[in-house]
Amino acid sequence: MVKKEVSIIIVNYKTPHLLEACVSSIYKHTEGVDFEVIIVDNDSRDNSKELIISQFKNVLWIDSQQNVGFGRANNIGLKEAQGDYVVLINSDVELFENSILLTLDHLKSIPNPNKVGFVGCKIVHRDGAPQPSCNYWNPGIRELLEANALVIKFWQRILKRKILHDIDKYARLDENHEVTHLGVPFVICTREAIQENYFDENFFMYFEDCELNARMSIKGLKHYYFSGTSVYHHIGASNKDNEKRDRQIFASRLLYIKKRYSALYYRFFVLIFKFNLFLDGLADSSHLTTKKHKVWLKVYNKKVNEISGVPNESLNTYSDVLQEF
Repeated sequence: MVKKEVSIIIVNYKTPHLLEACVSSIYKHTEGVDFEVIIVDNDSRDNSKELIISQFKNVLWIDSQQNVGFGRANNIGLKEAQGDYVVLINSDVELFENSILLTLDHLKSIPNPNKVGFVGCKIVHRDGAPQPSCNYWNPGIRELLEANALVIKFWQRILKRKILHDIDKYARLDENHEVTHLGVPFVICTREAIQENYFDENFFMYFEDCELNARMSIKGLKHYYFSGTSVYHHIGASNKDNEKRDRQIFASRLLYIKKRYSALYYRFFVLIFKFNLFLDGLADSSHLTTKKHKVWLKVYNKKVNEISGVPNESLNTYSDVLQEF
């Protein structure tokens, strides 16, 4: 087998046409780099495999036999990767220029490449409007405060100010810079860096990227944002069940905070969450925050079994965290 410079790993779950568009865009726009494509399928049971294999003969297709989650599926692909560099790309992402080579060249230009974690680029909507892709989310106490009904009423409505910064100003999307966190719709790293820091398989879906970013940073690896190219992300297209998604997000959020922060921080997070629920009970039931908190409350109340499709080992992990409330 001829060794490739770049291994491109895609996790698929019931997104045949998005996956087809993703892979097609990779072959269409990637030049100047020798690459392999590895697709890990989470037991889609649809025509995804036939659709891809019939068109792209050199793709390595791996059937996971069950839906093992996003992080674990990526780990399966990583163990098969032969390239010196690894691209992690969501099945709902499309390239419209030579983003892999451009981002790879930027990674190689960074001093001390052995200290580089992830390098990501600009993520955009179809119309070119930017999506948050770096330094954009603090999944902890600050986020809960920003969802607090009193904060929303006083700060946003009375003072007429936005709680969150404008995306472009906050993330500095038009300049290259070091970042604390990168989302993983599209990132590049060295194979050595990622294979020494696999995804935590206790996370079934969501927050596995936050946890991995943080763990790599603790080990001295730095993450970088590259503004010189863009990829298109069909945001949310691979998971259209919003309530199921919100249940999963909150369960993973709790697990992330438990792993990432101190016990005191974790308890304070729970206290603020309970206070938010109390305020929601006094607020207009049509409020967006209230609706989301009600979904989160289902998970908070240990109804973790409602997160359908999650393997028993992951459910057990989430249940262990929730039992401490």
